[in-house]
Amino acid sequence: MVGSERRVVITGLGVVTPLGDRADRVCAAMLEGRGAVRRLEAFRVAGLPNEVGAEIREFDLKKYALPRCSKELRKSRKYMARDIQLAVAAAQLAVADAGLDEGGVAPTRIGIDLGAGLISSELDELAPAISHAYREGRSFDFQVWGRESISMIEPIWLLKYLPNMLACHISILLDCQGPSNTITEADASSNLAIAEAARIIARGRAEVMIAGGADSKIHPLSLVRMGLHRTMSEWKGEPSQACRPFDQGRDGWVPGEGAGIVILEDFQHAQRRGARIYGEILGCGSGCDALPAGGLDPEGTGTEVAITAALDEAGITPGEIGHVNAHGSATRVSDLAEARALRRIFGPRGVPVTALKGYLGNLVSGAGAVELIASLSAVSRGRIPPILNCEQPDPECDLDLILQAPRPSRNPTFVKTNVTPLGQAAALVVRGWPPAPPGPAGM
Repeated sequence: MVGSERRVVITGLGVVTPLGDRADRVCAAMLEGRGAVRRLEAFRVAGLPNEVGAEIREFDLKKYALPRCSKELRKSRKYMARDIQLAVAAAQLAVADAGLDEGGVAPTRIGIDLGAGLISSELDELAPAISHAYREGRSFDFQVWGRESISMIEPIWLLKYLPNMLACHISILLDCQGPSNTITEADASSNLAIAEAARIIARGRAEVMIAGGADSKIHPLSLVRMGLHRTMSEWKGEPSQACRPFDQGRDGWVPGEGAGIVILEDFQHAQRRGARIYGEILGCGSGCDALPAGGLDPEGTGTEVAITAALDEAGITPGEIGHVNAHGSATRVSDLAEARALRRIFGPRGVPVTALKGYLGNLVSGAGAVELIASLSAVSRGRIPPILNCEQPDPECDLDLILQAPRPSRNPTFVKTNVTPLGQAAALVVRGWPPAPPGPAGM
C-alpha cells in the first residue's frame, strides 16, 4: 500500500460456496460457465415472487475442523448459526492454506476483521414463544410476552445470532489475540473488513490478519424480507438463469450463501517463513451516495469515490487495471449506477468488466471476499470468467462486459468493488502474483 513501509500480501484462501470449497474449483466452474442457482431444496415458501437461490447442500462443519480446533468445535458448534459455521469453515481452510494450521504466529500478532450481516433466527426457536403471546387469535399481548413467553426462549439464544460471533468463534478456535472487529455494512462488508485488516498490518499492529466475510440468505425470513422490500427477482424461466447482471432483462436479487476468507500478512513476515503469496493489496477506498429518500444515487457517485480512492492509495492509474470485478447485483438501478461510475473512471468500454453473481447469487456480506478470491484465481490462470446470463447487455450500461467466454488477460491487477442498496460502496485494488514454483514454499 502506497505510503506504508509494510506491504500487505495474501497468503491463504478459504471459500465455502455453492460451487465448492476450493478456490481453484470455484474459478474452474466459472470459467466453464457453470453456476449454482437452482430451485431451493432446503425449504419451500409459498406466496413469494421466487423460490430459487444458490444454496450449499450437505454442508457439515465437522469436515473442516483443524486438528487443534476439533475439541473446541464439538463444544461450540451448537451455538453457531449457519452464517457463523460458514465463516468458521472458511477460516480454517484459509489458515491451513497459508500453512498456519499448526500456529506459527504469536497469538498477540494475529487478528481478525470480518464482514457479517443480519442473521435470521431459526423459526422453531421463537415460534412457540410468539404463538403463546397471542390469545385466541387476538392481537399480540405484550404483557403475556414479558411475563411468560420470554422464559420459553433458550437463554443463550441470542449468542447464535449476533453478527460479531463470526469473529468471536474464529478468534477463540484459532487463538487470535490481536485486533478484532466486525463490520456490518451489507454488500460492502467484506471489502471494508479486508481494507481495515490491511491497514492494521500496514501500521504494524499485527503480522497476520484473518479477513473476509460470510452470509446466508437461504432462509425463509430472508426471502420474506426480499419479498416485502420488492428486491427479489421474479424470474419465471429456468432457475439457473434467474440472476442476470447488466442484462436488459435483469429484475432483482437472487439469494445465495457462502463465506470467503483471506489471510493477509506483512510481506517480510511471509517471506521469512517461506509462505506462498497469491497477491498483494495495493489500495482500498470507500464512499457513500445514499439519497435522503432512500436508495442509492443512480449516477453511482459512491462507487466512483470508492474506486478513485483505492486507485489513489495504490498509486496507479485507471489504465493500469486489467479488469474490474463489479458488484453486478442484477437490479435495475444498481447495475446502471455502477456502469455510469465505471465509465467516468475508465472511459467508455475502457476496461474489461465481469460480475459473478450469476454463478452464486448474492452472498451479501460474503460477496466481496468470495468474488475477490475468484478474481485472484482467475488472473493466475490468465483468463477472466464471463458474466453468466448476460445475453442481451443493457445498452445503457455500455461497458466492455466479458460475455459468453472467458477473456484472456496478462494483467494481474484488478479492482473489486461492491455497493449496498443504500449506496455504501467499497473498493479494493489487488495485484495477483504468479503461481509459486514447485517446492516446499509453493506446496
